[in-house]
Amino acid sequence: MDPLRLLRECYSSNEIQNVLITPDAIVFPFGFQCASHERLRVSRSNALTTRFTSKVKNQRLKLDQILFFVQKCKESNASLISDQKEYGKYVKHAIKEKIERVPRPDFKDLWDFATGVKTHSERVDATSVDGSTVLVQMEKEDGTVTEMMETTTTLKANDIDEIRATTTDAMDATTIREEALKKKKERDFEEDEDDAIKVVPYATRNASLKRKKDFTLALEKVDPSLVLRSSTNGTNGRRGGNHRLTTSEKPKELVEAEKIVERGQRRNRYQEKVEEQTFWKERVGSDFNDLFGGDFGDGSGGGFDPNASFLAQPAKKQRTAAEEAAFLASEREEKLREEKMALAQQQLQQQKHSKSTTTTRGAAGASSSLAKKQQQKPIKRHGTPLILVPAGLNAKVVLNMFNAKNFLEKEKFEPWQDIQKEAVKNKTKKPTHSSLLRTYKRDQPVKYEITDQVPKIGEDWKRVVAVFVHGAKWQFKDWPKHIFPGAATGDLVDTFAKIRGFYAKFEQDQTPDVVKTWNVKLLTFRRNQRHGDKAVCSEFWDELDRALALKRSHLL
Repeated sequence: MDPLRLLRECYSSNEIQNVLITPDAIVFPFGFQCASHERLRVSRSNALTTRFTSKVKNQRLKLDQILFFVQKCKESNASLISDQKEYGKYVKHAIKEKIERVPRPDFKDLWDFATGVKTHSERVDATSVDGSTVLVQMEKEDGTVTEMMETTTTLKANDIDEIRATTTDAMDATTIREEALKKKKERDFEEDEDDAIKVVPYATRNASLKRKKDFTLALEKVDPSLVLRSSTNGTNGRRGGNHRLTTSEKPKELVEAEKIVERGQRRNRYQEKVEEQTFWKERVGSDFNDLFGGDFGDGSGGGFDPNASFLAQPAKKQRTAAEEAAFLASEREEKLREEKMALAQQQLQQQKHSKSTTTTRGAAGASSSLAKKQQQKPIKRHGTPLILVPAGLNAKVVLNMFNAKNFLEKEKFEPWQDIQKEAVKNKTKKPTHSSLLRTYKRDQPVKYEITDQVPKIGEDWKRVVAVFVHGAKWQFKDWPKHIFPGAATGDLVDTFAKIRGFYAKFEQDQTPDVVKTWNVKLLTFRRNQRHGDKAVCSEFWDELDRALALKRSHLL
Protein backbone atom coordinates (compact mmCIF):
# COMPACT_ATOMS: atom_id res chain seq x y z
CA MET A 1 0.00 0.00 0.00
CA ASP A 2 1.47 3.27 -1.14
CA PRO A 3 0.09 6.12 1.03
CA LEU A 4 0.65 8.80 -1.64
CA ARG A 5 -1.11 6.76 -4.34
CA LEU A 6 -3.99 6.14 -1.94
CA LEU A 7 -4.21 9.90 -1.29
CA ARG A 8 -4.25 10.86 -4.98
CA GLU A 9 -6.86 8.25 -5.87
CA CYS A 10 -9.04 9.47 -3.02
CA TYR A 11 -8.80 13.06 -4.31
CA SER A 12 -9.42 12.08 -7.95
CA SER A 13 -12.56 10.15 -6.94
CA ASN A 14 -13.81 13.22 -5.06
CA GLU A 15 -13.87 11.31 -1.75
CA ILE A 16 -11.23 13.38 0.08
CA GLN A 17 -13.77 15.30 2.17
CA ASN A 18 -15.44 12.04 3.27
CA VAL A 19 -12.28 10.73 4.90
CA LEU A 20 -12.45 10.82 8.70
CA ILE A 21 -9.34 11.31 10.85
CA THR A 22 -10.00 9.87 14.31
CA PRO A 23 -7.51 9.81 17.19
CA ASP A 24 -6.59 6.17 16.47
CA ALA A 25 -7.26 5.62 12.74
CA ILE A 26 -7.91 7.12 9.29
CA VAL A 27 -11.33 5.94 8.05
CA PHE A 28 -12.00 5.99 4.30
CA PRO A 29 -15.58 5.97 2.88
CA PHE A 30 -17.49 2.78 1.96
CA GLY A 31 -16.62 1.32 -1.42
CA PHE A 32 -13.26 3.08 -1.75
CA GLN A 33 -10.54 0.57 -2.71
CA CYS A 34 -12.82 -2.27 -1.53
CA ALA A 35 -16.36 -3.66 -1.85
CA SER A 36 -19.36 -1.35 -1.56
CA HIS A 37 -20.34 -2.74 1.84
CA GLU A 38 -16.79 -2.32 3.28
CA ARG A 39 -14.56 0.56 4.16
CA LEU A 40 -10.85 0.87 4.86
CA ARG A 41 -9.40 1.82 8.27
CA VAL A 42 -5.67 2.65 8.55
CA SER A 43 -4.17 2.75 12.03
CA ARG A 44 -2.46 5.93 13.25
CA SER A 45 -0.61 4.20 16.09
CA ASN A 46 2.31 3.40 13.80
CA ALA A 47 3.58 6.66 12.34
CA LEU A 48 2.51 6.06 8.71
CA THR A 49 5.11 8.12 6.89
CA THR A 50 5.01 8.81 3.17
CA ARG A 51 7.73 9.32 0.59
CA PHE A 52 7.11 13.08 0.44
CA THR A 53 10.15 14.84 1.92
CA SER A 54 9.65 18.27 3.48
CA LYS A 55 11.89 21.23 2.76
CA VAL A 56 12.15 21.80 6.50
CA LYS A 57 14.77 19.51 8.06
CA ASN A 58 14.17 16.93 5.27
CA GLN A 59 11.53 15.18 7.37
CA ARG A 60 9.03 12.69 5.91
CA LEU A 61 5.42 13.87 6.07
CA LYS A 62 2.79 11.55 7.52
CA LEU A 63 -0.41 10.48 5.84
CA ASP A 64 -2.73 12.04 8.43
CA GLN A 65 -1.11 15.50 8.27
CA ILE A 66 -1.20 15.46 4.44
CA LEU A 67 -4.88 14.40 4.42
CA PHE A 68 -5.81 17.10 6.92
CA PHE A 69 -3.93 19.73 4.89
CA VAL A 70 -5.58 18.71 1.60
CA GLN A 71 -9.05 18.76 3.21
CA LYS A 72 -8.56 22.26 4.64
CA CYS A 73 -6.99 23.49 1.42
CA LYS A 74 -9.96 22.23 -0.63
CA GLU A 75 -12.43 23.84 1.78
CA SER A 76 -10.71 27.22 1.24
CA ASN A 77 -10.44 26.73 -2.55
CA ALA A 78 -6.64 26.63 -2.30
CA SER A 79 -6.52 30.05 -0.63
CA LEU A 80 -4.82 28.42 2.36
CA ILE A 81 -1.58 28.44 0.38
CA SER A 82 -1.28 32.23 0.24
CA ASP A 83 -3.91 33.68 2.64
CA GLN A 84 -2.64 34.45 6.13
CA LYS A 85 -6.10 34.30 7.74
CA GLU A 86 -6.82 30.87 6.31
CA TYR A 87 -3.41 29.72 7.51
CA GLY A 88 -4.28 30.88 11.03
CA LYS A 89 -7.53 28.89 10.94
CA TYR A 90 -5.64 25.84 9.70
CA VAL A 91 -3.16 26.08 12.58
CA LYS A 92 -5.97 26.37 15.17
CA HIS A 93 -7.84 23.36 13.78
CA ALA A 94 -4.64 21.29 13.62
CA ILE A 95 -3.87 22.06 17.26
CA LYS A 96 -7.43 21.23 18.26
CA GLU A 97 -7.40 17.88 16.41
CA LYS A 98 -3.85 17.14 17.65
CA ILE A 99 -2.49 16.67 14.12
CA GLU A 100 0.95 17.77 13.05
CA ARG A 101 0.98 20.73 10.66
CA VAL A 102 2.53 20.68 7.23
CA PRO A 103 5.42 23.16 6.99
CA ARG A 104 4.37 26.23 5.04
CA PRO A 105 7.21 26.02 2.46
CA ASP A 106 5.72 22.69 1.31
CA PHE A 107 2.16 23.96 0.68
CA LYS A 108 2.47 24.63 -3.06
CA ASP A 109 4.37 21.46 -4.01
CA LEU A 110 2.21 19.19 -1.86
CA TRP A 111 -1.08 20.65 -3.16
CA ASP A 112 -0.03 20.35 -6.81
CA PHE A 113 1.09 16.75 -6.36
CA ALA A 114 -1.95 15.65 -4.33
CA THR A 115 -4.46 17.17 -6.76
CA GLY A 116 -2.72 15.75 -9.84
CA VAL A 117 -1.58 19.08 -11.27
CA LYS A 118 1.92 17.60 -11.24
CA THR A 119 2.38 13.90 -11.90
CA HIS A 120 5.90 13.97 -10.45
CA SER A 121 7.52 16.04 -7.73
CA GLU A 122 11.14 16.44 -6.76
CA ARG A 123 10.09 16.21 -3.11
CA VAL A 124 8.87 12.61 -3.59
CA ASP A 125 11.62 10.05 -3.11
CA ALA A 126 10.91 7.46 -5.81
CA THR A 127 13.82 5.25 -4.69
CA SER A 128 12.65 4.87 -1.07
CA VAL A 129 11.85 1.32 0.02
CA ASP A 130 11.35 1.14 3.78
CA GLY A 131 9.25 -2.06 4.02
CA SER A 132 7.49 -0.89 7.20
CA THR A 133 4.14 -2.41 8.08
CA VAL A 134 0.94 -0.75 9.22
CA LEU A 135 -2.28 -2.17 10.65
CA VAL A 136 -5.13 -2.03 8.09
CA GLN A 137 -8.73 -2.99 8.96
CA MET A 138 -11.63 -3.82 6.63
CA GLU A 139 -14.85 -2.75 8.37
CA LYS A 140 -18.20 -4.00 7.09
CA GLU A 141 -21.58 -2.35 7.46
CA ASP A 142 -22.60 -4.82 10.14
CA GLY A 143 -19.63 -3.77 12.28
CA THR A 144 -17.37 -6.79 11.78
CA VAL A 145 -13.71 -5.96 11.36
CA THR A 146 -11.01 -7.91 9.55
CA GLU A 147 -7.42 -6.99 10.42
CA MET A 148 -4.33 -7.44 8.24
CA MET A 149 -0.83 -5.98 8.05
CA GLU A 150 0.13 -4.01 4.95
CA THR A 151 3.59 -2.75 3.94
CA THR A 152 4.24 0.79 2.85
CA THR A 153 6.70 -0.35 0.16
CA THR A 154 5.78 0.73 -3.34
CA LEU A 155 5.42 -2.22 -5.70
CA LYS A 156 5.58 -2.12 -9.46
CA ALA A 157 2.59 -3.28 -11.47
CA ASN A 158 4.60 -5.83 -13.43
CA ASP A 159 5.56 -7.53 -10.14
CA ILE A 160 1.91 -8.27 -9.36
CA ASP A 161 1.14 -9.25 -12.96
CA GLU A 162 4.12 -11.62 -12.97
CA ILE A 163 2.95 -13.32 -9.80
CA ARG A 164 -0.59 -13.69 -11.11
CA ALA A 165 0.65 -15.14 -14.41
CA THR A 166 2.90 -17.73 -12.75
CA THR A 167 0.42 -18.80 -10.08
CA THR A 168 -2.22 -21.38 -10.86
CA ASP A 169 -3.98 -21.28 -7.55
CA ALA A 170 -6.40 -18.53 -6.66
CA MET A 171 -4.79 -16.16 -4.22
CA ASP A 172 -6.20 -13.19 -2.38
CA ALA A 173 -4.78 -9.73 -2.66
CA THR A 174 -2.67 -10.06 0.48
CA THR A 175 -0.89 -13.18 -0.77
CA ILE A 176 -0.26 -11.59 -4.14
CA ARG A 177 1.28 -8.52 -2.53
CA GLU A 178 3.52 -10.63 -0.28
CA GLU A 179 4.81 -12.62 -3.24
CA ALA A 180 5.31 -9.43 -5.24
CA LEU A 181 7.28 -7.90 -2.39
CA LYS A 182 9.60 -10.93 -2.27
CA LYS A 183 10.07 -10.70 -6.03
CA LYS A 184 10.98 -7.02 -5.79
CA LYS A 185 13.51 -7.62 -3.04
CA GLU A 186 15.17 -10.34 -5.09
CA ARG A 187 15.41 -8.03 -8.10
CA ASP A 188 16.82 -5.17 -6.04
CA PHE A 189 19.41 -7.49 -4.49
CA GLU A 190 20.56 -8.66 -7.92
CA GLU A 191 20.88 -5.05 -9.08
CA ASP A 192 22.91 -4.17 -6.01
CA GLU A 193 25.28 -7.05 -6.67
CA ASP A 194 25.84 -5.91 -10.25
CA ASP A 195 26.49 -2.32 -9.24
CA ALA A 196 28.47 -3.19 -6.10
CA ILE A 197 31.53 -1.08 -5.47
CA LYS A 198 34.61 -2.76 -4.13
CA VAL A 199 35.63 -0.93 -0.98
CA VAL A 200 39.36 -0.64 -0.38
CA PRO A 201 40.23 -0.19 3.32
CA TYR A 202 41.89 3.11 4.16
CA ALA A 203 45.60 2.64 4.84
CA THR A 204 46.06 4.27 8.22
CA ARG A 205 49.30 4.34 10.19
CA ASN A 206 48.20 1.64 12.62
CA ALA A 207 46.99 -0.57 9.77
CA SER A 208 50.34 -0.20 8.02
CA LEU A 209 52.24 -1.14 11.18
CA LYS A 210 50.09 -4.23 11.78
CA ARG A 211 50.30 -5.39 8.18
CA LYS A 212 52.76 -8.18 7.39
CA LYS A 213 55.88 -6.89 5.70
CA ASP A 214 58.37 -8.42 3.23
CA PHE A 215 61.95 -7.25 3.50
CA THR A 216 63.44 -9.78 1.12
CA LEU A 217 64.27 -7.13 -1.48
CA ALA A 218 66.17 -5.03 1.07
CA LEU A 219 68.05 -8.06 2.41
CA GLU A 220 68.91 -9.17 -1.13
CA LYS A 221 70.60 -5.83 -1.81
CA VAL A 222 72.59 -6.02 1.43
CA ASP A 223 73.62 -9.67 1.22
CA PRO A 224 72.22 -12.12 -1.34
CA SER A 225 73.14 -15.03 0.93
CA LEU A 226 70.52 -13.92 3.47
CA VAL A 227 67.68 -14.53 1.00
CA LEU A 228 66.86 -18.17 0.24
CA ARG A 229 65.28 -18.51 -3.16
CA SER A 230 62.75 -21.14 -4.10
CA SER A 231 61.71 -22.01 -7.65
CA THR A 232 58.47 -23.65 -6.58
CA ASN A 233 56.75 -20.85 -4.57
CA GLY A 234 55.90 -17.48 -6.16
CA THR A 235 56.31 -16.13 -9.62
CA ASN A 236 59.60 -14.40 -8.85
CA GLY A 237 61.26 -17.42 -7.22
CA ARG A 238 61.05 -16.17 -3.60
CA ARG A 239 59.19 -17.78 -0.78
CA GLY A 240 57.07 -14.70 -0.31
CA GLY A 241 56.69 -12.10 2.45
CA ASN A 242 55.19 -14.51 4.99
CA HIS A 243 58.27 -16.82 5.06
CA ARG A 244 60.35 -16.61 8.24
CA LEU A 245 63.98 -17.70 8.40
CA THR A 246 64.77 -20.64 10.64
CA THR A 247 67.56 -20.57 13.21
CA SER A 248 69.96 -22.31 10.85
CA GLU A 249 69.18 -19.80 8.08
CA LYS A 250 69.72 -16.69 10.22
CA PRO A 251 73.13 -14.97 10.47
CA LYS A 252 75.18 -15.71 13.57
CA GLU A 253 75.04 -12.09 14.77
CA LEU A 254 71.24 -12.01 14.53
CA VAL A 255 70.89 -15.25 16.51
CA GLU A 256 73.14 -13.92 19.29
CA ALA A 257 71.22 -10.64 19.45
CA GLU A 258 67.89 -12.46 19.75
CA LYS A 259 69.22 -14.62 22.57
CA ILE A 260 70.43 -11.55 24.48
CA VAL A 261 67.00 -9.88 24.07
CA GLU A 262 65.21 -13.02 25.26
CA ARG A 263 67.40 -13.21 28.41
CA GLY A 264 66.69 -9.53 29.08
CA GLN A 265 70.36 -8.66 29.34
CA ARG A 266 71.68 -5.18 28.75
CA ARG A 267 74.01 -4.97 25.80
CA ASN A 268 77.32 -3.10 25.71
CA ARG A 269 77.04 -0.27 23.21
CA TYR A 270 80.73 -0.28 22.40
CA GLN A 271 80.67 -4.03 21.90
CA GLU A 272 77.66 -3.63 19.59
CA LYS A 273 79.60 -1.06 17.57
CA VAL A 274 82.55 -3.41 17.26
CA GLU A 275 80.32 -6.30 16.20
CA GLU A 276 78.53 -4.12 13.65
CA GLN A 277 81.70 -2.87 11.98
CA THR A 278 83.23 -6.34 12.07
CA PHE A 279 80.11 -7.59 10.29
CA TRP A 280 80.42 -4.96 7.57
CA LYS A 281 84.14 -5.49 7.19
CA GLU A 282 83.56 -9.18 6.49
CA ARG A 283 80.86 -8.40 3.86
CA VAL A 284 82.45 -5.35 2.20
CA GLY A 285 86.02 -6.62 2.18
CA SER A 286 88.75 -4.39 0.76
CA ASP A 287 86.36 -1.42 0.32
CA PHE A 288 85.89 -1.13 4.10
CA ASN A 289 88.83 1.27 4.55
CA ASP A 290 87.50 3.61 1.86
CA LEU A 291 84.02 3.66 3.39
CA PHE A 292 84.96 4.25 7.05
CA GLY A 293 88.52 5.69 6.86
CA GLY A 294 91.12 5.74 9.60
CA ASP A 295 92.88 2.65 10.91
CA PHE A 296 93.48 0.66 14.05
CA GLY A 297 97.11 1.55 14.15
CA ASP A 298 98.04 -1.54 12.22
CA GLY A 299 96.88 -0.15 8.85
CA SER A 300 93.75 -2.30 8.69
CA GLY A 301 91.35 0.69 8.72
CA GLY A 302 87.91 1.01 10.34
CA GLY A 303 88.25 4.01 12.62
CA PHE A 304 87.64 2.07 15.85
CA ASP A 305 89.60 0.12 18.41
CA PRO A 306 88.17 -3.40 18.95
CA ASN A 307 90.15 -3.83 22.20
CA ALA A 308 88.94 -0.52 23.76
CA SER A 309 92.46 0.30 24.72
CA PHE A 310 91.48 3.94 25.38
CA LEU A 311 89.53 2.85 28.46
CA ALA A 312 92.69 1.68 30.26
CA GLN A 313 94.29 4.27 32.60
CA PRO A 314 97.93 5.08 31.71
CA ALA A 315 100.47 4.10 34.36
CA LYS A 316 101.97 6.99 36.37
CA LYS A 317 105.64 7.68 35.83
CA GLN A 318 107.71 7.24 39.01
CA ARG A 319 109.78 10.31 40.01
CA THR A 320 113.34 10.16 41.25
CA ALA A 321 114.39 11.67 44.60
CA ALA A 322 115.94 14.74 42.95
CA GLU A 323 112.86 15.35 40.82
CA GLU A 324 110.57 15.06 43.87
CA ALA A 325 112.66 17.57 45.89
CA ALA A 326 112.65 20.08 43.01
CA PHE A 327 108.87 19.73 42.65
CA LEU A 328 108.26 20.44 46.39
CA ALA A 329 110.57 23.46 46.36
CA SER A 330 108.73 25.02 43.42
CA GLU A 331 105.40 24.58 45.20
CA ARG A 332 106.72 26.36 48.36
CA GLU A 333 108.04 29.30 46.35
CA GLU A 334 104.70 29.69 44.53
CA LYS A 335 102.83 29.70 47.83
CA LEU A 336 105.09 32.39 49.38
CA ARG A 337 104.72 34.57 46.30
CA GLU A 338 100.90 34.45 46.54
CA GLU A 339 100.97 35.38 50.29
CA LYS A 340 103.16 38.45 49.65
CA MET A 341 100.86 39.72 46.87
CA ALA A 342 97.77 39.32 49.07
CA LEU A 343 99.38 41.23 51.97
CA ALA A 344 100.42 44.14 49.73
CA GLN A 345 96.94 44.44 48.26
CA GLN A 346 95.36 44.47 51.75
CA GLN A 347 97.63 47.33 52.94
CA LEU A 348 96.77 49.41 49.88
CA GLN A 349 93.02 49.07 50.51
CA GLN A 350 93.44 50.14 54.18
CA GLN A 351 95.22 53.34 53.16
CA LYS A 352 92.46 54.28 50.70
CA HIS A 353 89.79 53.63 53.30
CA SER A 354 91.45 55.83 55.96
CA LYS A 355 91.59 58.81 53.56
CA SER A 356 87.93 58.54 52.53
CA THR A 357 86.66 58.30 56.13
CA THR A 358 88.38 61.52 57.22
CA THR A 359 86.83 63.58 54.39
CA THR A 360 83.27 62.24 54.63
CA ARG A 361 82.89 61.92 58.41
CA GLY A 362 81.04 65.23 58.77
CA ALA A 363 78.65 64.63 55.90
CA ALA A 364 77.91 61.10 57.07
CA GLY A 365 77.01 62.32 60.54
CA ALA A 366 74.61 64.90 59.16
CA SER A 367 72.87 62.40 56.84
CA SER A 368 72.46 59.82 59.62
CA SER A 369 70.79 62.34 61.95
CA LEU A 370 68.44 63.45 59.14
CA ALA A 371 67.47 59.82 58.43
CA LYS A 372 66.69 59.28 62.13
CA LYS A 373 64.43 62.35 62.17
CA GLN A 374 62.59 61.17 59.05
CA GLN A 375 62.00 57.75 60.57
CA GLN A 376 60.58 59.23 63.76
CA LYS A 377 58.29 61.66 61.89
CA PRO A 378 54.80 60.10 61.11
CA ILE A 379 53.61 59.95 57.53
CA LYS A 380 51.58 63.04 56.67
CA ARG A 381 48.27 62.39 54.89
CA HIS A 382 46.47 64.95 52.73
CA GLY A 383 43.27 65.19 54.74
CA THR A 384 41.31 62.75 56.90
CA PRO A 385 39.49 59.94 55.03
CA LEU A 386 35.70 60.35 55.15
CA ILE A 387 33.08 57.57 55.20
CA LEU A 388 29.39 58.28 54.41
CA VAL A 389 26.59 56.25 56.03
CA PRO A 390 22.80 56.39 55.48
CA ALA A 391 20.83 58.97 57.44
CA GLY A 392 17.59 56.96 57.49
CA LEU A 393 16.14 55.06 60.45
CA ASN A 394 14.26 52.17 58.84
CA ALA A 395 14.45 48.40 59.00
CA LYS A 396 16.53 48.13 55.81
CA VAL A 397 19.39 50.20 57.27
CA VAL A 398 21.95 48.09 59.12
CA LEU A 399 24.71 50.67 59.76
CA ASN A 400 24.16 54.36 60.57
CA MET A 401 25.60 56.97 62.91
CA PHE A 402 24.38 55.05 65.98
CA ASN A 403 26.47 51.90 65.50
CA ALA A 404 28.96 52.52 62.64
CA LYS A 405 31.74 53.91 64.86
CA ASN A 406 31.82 50.98 67.32
CA PHE A 407 31.75 48.50 64.45
CA LEU A 408 34.59 50.05 62.40
CA GLU A 409 36.75 50.98 65.37
CA LYS A 410 36.17 48.16 67.91
CA GLU A 411 34.91 45.46 65.49
CA LYS A 412 31.72 45.06 67.53
CA PHE A 413 28.28 45.22 65.94
CA GLU A 414 25.15 46.26 67.85
CA PRO A 415 21.73 46.93 66.28
CA TRP A 416 21.16 50.66 66.04
CA GLN A 417 17.61 50.23 67.41
CA ASP A 418 18.99 49.25 70.83
CA ILE A 419 21.34 52.24 70.90
CA GLN A 420 18.49 54.55 69.84
CA LYS A 421 16.34 53.40 72.77
CA GLU A 422 19.10 54.27 75.23
CA ALA A 423 19.56 57.65 73.51
CA VAL A 424 15.84 58.38 73.93
CA LYS A 425 16.03 57.53 77.63
CA ASN A 426 19.04 59.79 78.09
CA LYS A 427 17.44 62.46 75.88
CA THR A 428 20.40 62.61 73.50
CA LYS A 429 20.17 63.22 69.77
CA LYS A 430 21.64 61.18 66.97
CA PRO A 431 25.14 62.44 66.04
CA THR A 432 25.70 63.66 62.48
CA HIS A 433 29.48 63.63 62.55
CA SER A 434 31.99 61.46 64.38
CA SER A 435 35.61 60.32 64.18
CA LEU A 436 37.31 56.98 64.85
CA LEU A 437 40.84 55.60 65.11
CA ARG A 438 41.64 52.65 62.86
CA THR A 439 44.12 50.12 64.23
CA TYR A 440 43.43 47.26 61.80
CA LYS A 441 46.66 46.55 59.84
CA ARG A 442 48.21 49.84 60.97
CA ASP A 443 51.35 50.33 63.09
CA GLN A 444 49.91 53.56 64.47
CA PRO A 445 46.26 54.59 64.84
CA VAL A 446 44.89 56.35 61.76
CA LYS A 447 42.04 58.85 62.07
CA TYR A 448 38.87 58.45 59.97
CA GLU A 449 35.66 60.49 59.95
CA ILE A 450 32.05 59.25 59.65
CA THR A 451 29.04 61.34 58.68
CA ASP A 452 25.51 60.96 57.31
CA GLN A 453 25.44 64.49 55.87
CA VAL A 454 26.28 65.28 52.23
CA PRO A 455 29.50 67.38 52.14
CA LYS A 456 28.97 70.99 51.09
CA ILE A 457 32.57 71.86 50.20
CA GLY A 458 34.36 70.50 47.16
CA GLU A 459 37.53 69.79 49.16
CA ASP A 460 35.53 67.47 51.46
CA TRP A 461 34.46 65.35 48.48
CA LYS A 462 38.13 64.61 47.78
CA ARG A 463 38.34 62.97 51.22
CA VAL A 464 35.33 60.62 50.69
CA VAL A 465 36.67 57.06 50.38
CA ALA A 466 33.56 54.90 51.01
CA VAL A 467 29.77 55.13 51.07
CA PHE A 468 27.19 52.77 52.58
CA VAL A 469 24.03 52.55 50.45
CA HIS A 470 20.56 51.53 51.67
CA GLY A 471 19.10 50.51 48.28
CA ALA A 472 17.42 53.70 47.02
CA LYS A 473 18.56 55.96 44.18
CA TRP A 474 17.30 59.12 45.89
CA GLN A 475 20.17 58.75 48.40
CA PHE A 476 22.41 60.40 45.75
CA LYS A 477 20.05 63.16 44.56
CA ASP A 478 21.95 65.94 46.40
CA TRP A 479 25.41 64.86 45.24
CA PRO A 480 27.20 67.43 43.03
CA LYS A 481 26.58 66.87 39.32
CA HIS A 482 29.92 68.29 38.18
CA ILE A 483 31.79 65.68 40.26
CA PHE A 484 29.42 62.71 39.88
CA PRO A 485 27.54 63.05 36.57
CA GLY A 486 24.38 60.99 36.54
CA ALA A 487 24.13 60.56 40.32
CA ALA A 488 21.05 62.78 40.58
CA THR A 489 19.21 60.75 37.91
CA GLY A 490 20.17 57.33 39.29
CA ASP A 491 23.06 56.56 36.90
CA LEU A 492 25.75 55.56 39.43
CA VAL A 493 28.37 54.04 37.17
CA ASP A 494 30.79 56.98 37.51
CA THR A 495 29.93 57.38 41.19
CA PHE A 496 31.02 53.89 42.26
CA ALA A 497 34.06 54.12 40.00
CA LYS A 498 35.34 57.05 42.09
CA ILE A 499 34.06 56.01 45.55
CA ARG A 500 33.90 52.41 46.80
CA GLY A 501 30.35 51.43 47.64
CA PHE A 502 29.19 49.00 50.35
CA TYR A 503 25.81 47.47 51.15
CA ALA A 504 25.25 46.00 54.62
CA LYS A 505 22.43 43.49 55.16
CA PHE A 506 21.41 40.60 57.36
CA GLU A 507 21.85 37.04 56.16
CA GLN A 508 18.09 36.32 55.90
CA ASP A 509 17.28 39.50 53.96
CA GLN A 510 17.11 39.64 50.17
CA THR A 511 19.37 41.98 48.23
CA PRO A 512 17.33 44.61 46.29
CA ASP A 513 17.38 44.25 42.52
CA VAL A 514 18.73 47.76 42.02
CA VAL A 515 21.67 47.04 44.34
CA LYS A 516 22.57 43.99 42.24
CA THR A 517 23.15 46.32 39.28
CA TRP A 518 25.52 48.56 41.25
CA ASN A 519 29.24 48.04 41.71
CA VAL A 520 29.08 47.68 45.50
CA LYS A 521 30.53 45.21 48.02
CA LEU A 522 28.05 43.17 50.08
CA LEU A 523 28.65 42.91 53.84
CA THR A 524 26.48 40.19 55.38
CA PHE A 525 25.73 40.11 59.14
CA ARG A 526 24.06 37.41 61.20
CA ARG A 527 21.11 38.74 63.10
CA ASN A 528 21.57 36.77 66.36
CA GLN A 529 25.24 35.70 66.21
CA ARG A 530 28.09 38.11 66.93
CA HIS A 531 31.18 35.91 66.56
CA GLY A 532 31.35 36.70 62.82
CA ASP A 533 31.39 40.52 63.17
CA LYS A 534 35.18 40.69 63.29
CA ALA A 535 35.48 38.90 59.95
CA VAL A 536 32.97 41.29 58.35
CA CYS A 537 34.92 44.31 59.66
CA SER A 538 38.17 42.89 58.27
CA GLU A 539 36.43 42.33 54.95
CA PHE A 540 35.43 46.02 54.84
CA TRP A 541 38.91 47.39 55.57
CA ASP A 542 40.62 44.97 53.13
CA GLU A 543 38.25 45.91 50.31
CA LEU A 544 38.69 49.63 51.03
CA ASP A 545 42.50 49.31 51.00
CA ARG A 546 42.37 47.37 47.74
CA ALA A 547 40.20 50.03 46.06
CA LEU A 548 42.43 52.89 47.24
CA ALA A 549 45.57 51.02 46.13
CA LEU A 550 44.15 50.56 42.62
CA LYS A 551 43.55 54.31 42.36
CA ARG A 552 46.91 55.10 44.04
CA SER A 553 45.11 57.35 46.46
CA HIS A 554 47.07 59.46 48.95
CA LEU A 555 44.44 58.56 51.58
CA LEU A 556 45.56 54.93 51.78
